[in-house]
Amino acid sequence: MGAKLEFSLPPIPEPAGSNHFHGRDEIPTLLIPAKVHSVTGSISNPDSLTSRDVTRASTLARLSQDEPAPSIVLDFGVAVAGIPFVCVQRIDTGRDKAVVDFAVSEGYNGITRSSGDGPYPFSAGGDTARRVRFRLNHTGFHQAQCVQGSQRWMRLSLVSQAPCSVSISLAGFIPTTSNIPLDQLPGYFQCSDAYLNNIWEYGARTLQLNSVPTRSIPPPWQVSGDMGVLIDSQRCNAYSWGSRWTDYELQFSGMVLEGGLAWNVRVPAGMPSVLFQIVLDGQNTRVEQWYGYFNKPQTTLRPKFIASVEITSVRIVPGEWFQVNTVCKGYDPIRIRINGVEIGNFKQGSIVADPFSALAMPPESQEFPFSSRGSVGIGAGEDQLCRFRDLSVRAIPSREVLYESGLNTPAVLSDFGIGWNQLPYIFDGAKRDRYPWTADIIVGGRALYYSTAAAEHVRGNIIASMLRGSEDSDATPLLSGGGPAGRDLTRGPRDGMFNVLTVNYSLYLILVIYDYWMYTADHTLLQTCWERIKRCVNFLEESVNDKGLLNVTGREALDYDYYNGLQQGVSTKRNVLYVAALRACASIASSPAIDDGPTKESYLSLATRTAEAIQSHCFNADTGHYNITDSRRLGFQQETHAHLIIHDLLPRDRLEPILEKFTTLTPTTHNGSPLSFSPDTPDVPPVISPIMSAFHVQAAVHAGRYDEAEHVLRTVWQPMADEANPHFTGTTWEFLTPEGAPYKEDFCSYAQLFSVGPTFILSRYVLGVDPVEPGYKRFIVSPKFTVKGLEWVQGRVPTPTGQPIVVRWQLSAAGWKLGCHAPAGLLGTVVVPEDVWARKTSVWVAGAEHMGSREIPLREKGSVDIEVHF
Repeated sequence: MGAKLEFSLPPIPEPAGSNHFHGRDEIPTLLIPAKVHSVTGSISNPDSLTSRDVTRASTLARLSQDEPAPSIVLDFGVAVAGIPFVCVQRIDTGRDKAVVDFAVSEGYNGITRSSGDGPYPFSAGGDTARRVRFRLNHTGFHQAQCVQGSQRWMRLSLVSQAPCSVSISLAGFIPTTSNIPLDQLPGYFQCSDAYLNNIWEYGARTLQLNSVPTRSIPPPWQVSGDMGVLIDSQRCNAYSWGSRWTDYELQFSGMVLEGGLAWNVRVPAGMPSVLFQIVLDGQNTRVEQWYGYFNKPQTTLRPKFIASVEITSVRIVPGEWFQVNTVCKGYDPIRIRINGVEIGNFKQGSIVADPFSALAMPPESQEFPFSSRGSVGIGAGEDQLCRFRDLSVRAIPSREVLYESGLNTPAVLSDFGIGWNQLPYIFDGAKRDRYPWTADIIVGGRALYYSTAAAEHVRGNIIASMLRGSEDSDATPLLSGGGPAGRDLTRGPRDGMFNVLTVNYSLYLILVIYDYWMYTADHTLLQTCWERIKRCVNFLEESVNDKGLLNVTGREALDYDYYNGLQQGVSTKRNVLYVAALRACASIASSPAIDDGPTKESYLSLATRTAEAIQSHCFNADTGHYNITDSRRLGFQQETHAHLIIHDLLPRDRLEPILEKFTTLTPTTHNGSPLSFSPDTPDVPPVISPIMSAFHVQAAVHAGRYDEAEHVLRTVWQPMADEANPHFTGTTWEFLTPEGAPYKEDFCSYAQLFSVGPTFILSRYVLGVDPVEPGYKRFIVSPKFTVKGLEWVQGRVPTPTGQPIVVRWQLSAAGWKLGCHAPAGLLGTVVVPEDVWARKTSVWVAGAEHMGSREIPLREKGSVDIEVHF
C-alpha cells in the first residue's frame, strides 16, 4: 500500500438537531433589515432600523407640504418571508392617526414603485397587495393581517399630510417559514467550487420560503361578532359552493371605512368574473364595473375596465352601513340597487370563451366572456378598507335561499375557502402564486428530500389534492393539480374553487407520489392514494388512440408552461410522462402496501405499448427529432427530449444525434444558456426555463455528457448567483429572458419551486447518494457527475430514520478517497466513478486491499473508507 490518503477538508457543520425530526422547533426571531439602501426626505437615525435595540428609533417627519414625503428603502440581503410589523415609539400628528405605507419587492426595480412589485390577486395564499397600509393611532407593535411571502426589499413611507412625524424602533417581518441557517439543515452540500455551493443553497432557501407550516397563513378577512368581516385591500373571494348557481339576487350590507368596497357575481370556479367597485373619491361616489380578479393589474392577469356610473341619488357615508342588491338573470343587464334605489344596469359579457381569455385581450377591447352561472364574492380594491355583513343569495324566480350568513362567525372563512391552512403545504412560488400545486414538486420535492427534509409539506399537497376528488360517477377521475391553501378539508370534496384537472398534472402527481414514497417509505400514503390512481389511469386509457398514444384536447391538455401554448393532440412529452407514470404505478403496485401483481404486469404492458408507439409515431425523420405534437412538428423541445433520455426511451442509434440537437438551443442567449425551444419553433417566446434545464442536466448526466451537464448548470443559474444583480435574492427564479433577466419582470417568481433543481442534482449526482429501495433501505453512493476541477465534495443526506447518510470524497494527484457513514439498518453500496477506477493502481477498503469490482458495500456498522491509489 502506498502512502495513506488523508482528507484535508473543512469540518462539516452540525445540523440544527441531532435527529432532524427533533430540529424543527426553531425559536422565532423577528426578521429585520440588514442595511439601509436609501432615504428620501427627513429621516433621522435611519441605521437604527437595522438594529434590534428598541430604545433607538428612526423618525420619519414631514413638517410642511413643501417637503418631500419621507421614505426609506431597506435591504434584507436575501429574500425573507413573514407578516409585516412596525414598532412605533412616538406619533406626532394633528389628526386621529398617522399613515405609514410598508411596500415590499423581491427585486430592486419593484421597490421603486409605490405599490411594490404587486399586486398578485390570483390566490388568497398571501396578501393580494405588496404594500401594507399601517393606520397608526397608538404606540407599540402593529402587524399586518396577511403574509408577504418573498421579498428582499422593503420601503417605509410616511403618507400623512404635514405636519406629522412617526418614530419607529423596529420594522420587518414576523417569520412564518423556517429560517434555520442553511449549513444547519438536515441536508448539506459543500465542495471546492463556491458557485456550486451557492446554487445548492439558493434552492434550499427557496424551499424554506415555500414550505408553509400548518396554520401559518392567516385568513385575509377579520371576523367580528357584531360587525361582520373587515377587509383591507384584498381581492374578492367567492363562496366556495356556488359555482353552479344561475339566476339569483345577491344582497349584503356594506360599510366603507376608506376608499370603497368590491364584490363580484357569476364567478366561475376560481376564475375571473364580473367585478364591481364602489369608489369614494373625495366628494364623488361611483360604481365601477371590471372584468378580472382585482382593480389593479398583475402582469398576466390584467383586469378589464368596462363601465362607471356616478352615484348621485344615494349618499354613502364612511362608517355607516348601506344595503346593496345585485340581480343576475339570464342575458339581461346586471341590475344594482343601493338602499333600494336603482343605481344602474351593467352589461354582461358578449363572448363565449375561457374566462382567462379576456385578460389577454387588447385593453381597448370592451368584449369579455359571458358566464351564465357562478358564485358571489366580496372584497376590497387597492387602498380600500371596508366591512360586510348579512349576506344572502336567493334564486330567481323561486326566491329559494341559496346561501345566507351574517358573516359574523369563523365558519364564514370556510364558506369562502380562506381559513387557516389545515395542512403543511409547499407552494409553487413564495410571492406568487402561493398555491400548493403538485406539478412543481416534480423537481421541488426531490430537492427538499436532500435539504430541508420537510417531507410533511409534500405529503400535505398530495393529501389536499386527493381530498378534492370524489368517487361520484359524474366526477372526472383526473387528479387535482392543487387546492387553495385556505380550503376547509372537512367540507365536501366538490367545491367550486379554482382547480386544474389536466392529464399532465395528473401524471405529475403520480410521479410525485412515487418519489415521495421512494424517499420516505411512507407506505400508508400509497394505500390512501391507490384507488384514485387506478381510477385515473383507467380514465387516461380512454384517451389512448389506436396507435397506443394519449390524444388529449381542450383544457385537459394544459401544462405548467402556459406561455408556450397548448400541446393538444398527440404530445410526445405527455406520452413520455405517461410511460414514466405507468412504470411508477407498477412499482407502487408491487410494494408491500399494495401487493397487486396482476395490476403491476398490466401497467408494465401498457408502458411498453406506449413506449413503442412513441418510437413509431412521434419521431420525425425529416427533422431528426421528436415532434412537439402531431400538429406542431417544427422546432426542438428541450424538456421532451430530456425526458426521452432520462426514461431510456431513445433507441441507441438515435441517442447521439438527439444529444447533438441540444446545441440548437444555445446560440441566441447571453451566455450560452439553453432555451426551452429552438429558435425556429413557431409561436413560443424565447425563454430560459430552469425546470426544463434541470431535466436537461439529468439527461446529460444519464448519457455521460458531463461537460454539457456542467455547462447548463453553470449558465442557467449564473444570473441568479450574481450578487451585484439588482434581481439577486439568494433564491431561484421561475424563468429568464435570453438576456438573463427575470422573464415577465416583476411577475416572475424569484423564489420558485420549479427552479431548485441544482439542490437535488448536486446531492444526487455529485455527492452521489440515491435511494434504491424506499426510505434508503438500500442506497447507492455513486458520484458519477464529473465536474471539471472539482477537488472535493462532502455532505449529508437526510433519511427517514432521522439520521443522515454522511459522505466525503476527495481527489488528488495521488488518488481518490471516499468515506461514508449511514444509519443502522440501511444497506449501502459505493460505486467508484469510472474515470477514477480507470486510473487505479490499487484499491484499499478499511485498510485491506480490495480486488473486487468498483461496487463496494458498506460494512456491518454502516461505514466504509475507500482509497483508490493512482
